[in-house]
Amino acid sequence: MGKGQRHRIRGGRGAPAAGTSGPSVPAGVGGEDEPQDRHLPEFSRRQADALRTHAAEAVRSRGYRAWDRGTHVAVTGGPFTGPGAQLGFSTIAREALRLPEAEWGAMVAAVVAQLLDAAVHGGAAGGGLGYAGPALRERLFPRFVAPERVPPGQLAEAHTYARDVGGLPLILAIRHDQTSVYVADDHLAKAGGPEAAWAAAESNLFEAGLGRGEAFVRDGTAVLLLESDHPRQASWMAYPDRLMAHFGIEPGPRGVLFSVPALRMIAFSVTEGSVSRAGIRSMLELNAVLAQDEVAPLSPHVYWWRPGAAVQQATAWEDGHVVVSVPEELAVLLGGQDGRAVA
Repeated sequence: MGKGQRHRIRGGRGAPAAGTSGPSVPAGVGGEDEPQDRHLPEFSRRQADALRTHAAEAVRSRGYRAWDRGTHVAVTGGPFTGPGAQLGFSTIAREALRLPEAEWGAMVAAVVAQLLDAAVHGGAAGGGLGYAGPALRERLFPRFVAPERVPPGQLAEAHTYARDVGGLPLILAIRHDQTSVYVADDHLAKAGGPEAAWAAAESNLFEAGLGRGEAFVRDGTAVLLLESDHPRQASWMAYPDRLMAHFGIEPGPRGVLFSVPALRMIAFSVTEGSVSRAGIRSMLELNAVLAQDEVAPLSPHVYWWRPGAAVQQATAWEDGHVVVSVPEELAVLLGGQDGRAVA
């Protein structure tokens, strides 16, 4: 299913949810007689081909191999072993919408360099952050780390302060251009210690607020997607009470389903009386669609939370696929609803 096939709650392409602002579409992108690109609908086919070509050339200029797959550029060579990495076009497309075409080549080269450097070196521990005291605290934010992107043992060795949120490690980071610099244990003293660092990071997250919102209905499940250009967006899943309070939502005993397909995204569905295996599968499928254009997808799982409980996975890996596998307390609720056992 392509992104254009999502069924929105409100009519019209790109219609935002109430109380949120949708992404802007600049005038003059493409010509009236130019066919629209199927993978990058904001651009004409010619413009999208140019962006993909710039991206592939930028990858090759860094000494890696690049394969244009339409929805992404596959990167192989060096540390990108096996099937390699997927370089998506979301960041590149957002920047291109702001610039004249003549500047696309330099912009794409800069973005690709930052993304590849982050993929190769972003998890490296140690080193200086360049800030201390208030200057450091005002730049901190909580950030999830995809477990498979952290070298084995690194969290236990360099980030002992990390928090677990439904199986996802939550650490502290600061923003540098379009990459994140991880905060290690030996950096915390410069921020005033762990408690001061976490308090500052959380305050920064809440003050920054939420990104653009868009509502969808898929197979009867209503989902609100929140996107931004900053990798702190997904971190709101660590603070579900604050997120619900922001929207004035009071979840019932069936709680809320979450997904965090990428660092800059979070989606949720208030289950109320309609939670079901089908609803979880619907979230799972939407999660996969949202992640497909991202250079570094965060999590393929769906998570469940209700007031007074911790965030938990509602899915699990099985034979190389993500399947519905709910926590015991949710299984009881589901069993009470439809009488079927939940694996």
